[in-house]
Amino acid sequence: MKIYSYLFLFCLSFMSLSAEAQAKKEITEADKLALEGVIVEKYYSYDAKDVLDTAGGALPEGAVTYRIYVDMKPDYKLQAVYGVTNHELFIKTTTTFFNNTQSGDISGDKIDDKKITNSTAAFDSWITIGAATDEHNGIMKVEDTDGSIIKSNAMAKADGLIASKIKPITFFGFDLKFFNNPSGASSFSGNNGSWAVFGSMKGATNENKVLIAQLTTSGKLSFELNLQIGTPNGATLNYVAKNPEGKEIKFEGLTLKN
Repeated sequence: MKIYSYLFLFCLSFMSLSAEAQAKKEITEADKLALEGVIVEKYYSYDAKDVLDTAGGALPEGAVTYRIYVDMKPDYKLQAVYGVTNHELFIKTTTTFFNNTQSGDISGDKIDDKKITNSTAAFDSWITIGAATDEHNGIMKVEDTDGSIIKSNAMAKADGLIASKIKPITFFGFDLKFFNNPSGASSFSGNNGSWAVFGSMKGATNENKVLIAQLTTSGKLSFELNLQIGTPNGATLNYVAKNPEGKEIKFEGLTLKN
């Protein structure tokens, strides 16, 4: 479809496939069930007893850190998170999102592993495809069995981090100043952009859940997301929050209302 012309060229440059070869790949009925869920994890809740370095910003009282995961069937890979004409992507809160201006960054792969152990930077807001630091991918805390590097009461047993070789995140078309705003911002949106990693991404555990965002706010979170997922045989699937066209697949879990 023409609304995806730039997106396919962008993503397929990562996949090293021609548009002609891509068109010949068949999508099965089983493939259409590749997306099993979009999980919003309450990763951390503000704890006044936590003594954390507040250089770069203190967490607001009542803040909750959320992580968003894309849960896929085995052997499927996340190619991109995107917004295009007729399918705007947005992430919003009723207050503002927390940004640590000293050690935070725009994406998980740029978070310095050594600067989050005792700092509010551990709860910075960012987007990603998998990475939660420059040395770790993000996993759900219930799946984390290797302890914690973050010195917080609530994170003592599990920090949702697993040591991994990190793939750099690539952005196209989004205004990323949102993630460096010292005053915080209340919304991030776009209808002509995407973020992705070279070669696409599987989850860091057998559950095949890929982290796509970490967001800290004292307000109510809402979003509409759109995803491109690769099948085991090299075809692509496009899941949208609403108003599907052509071969697009509407998935209710891509919408969170506050």
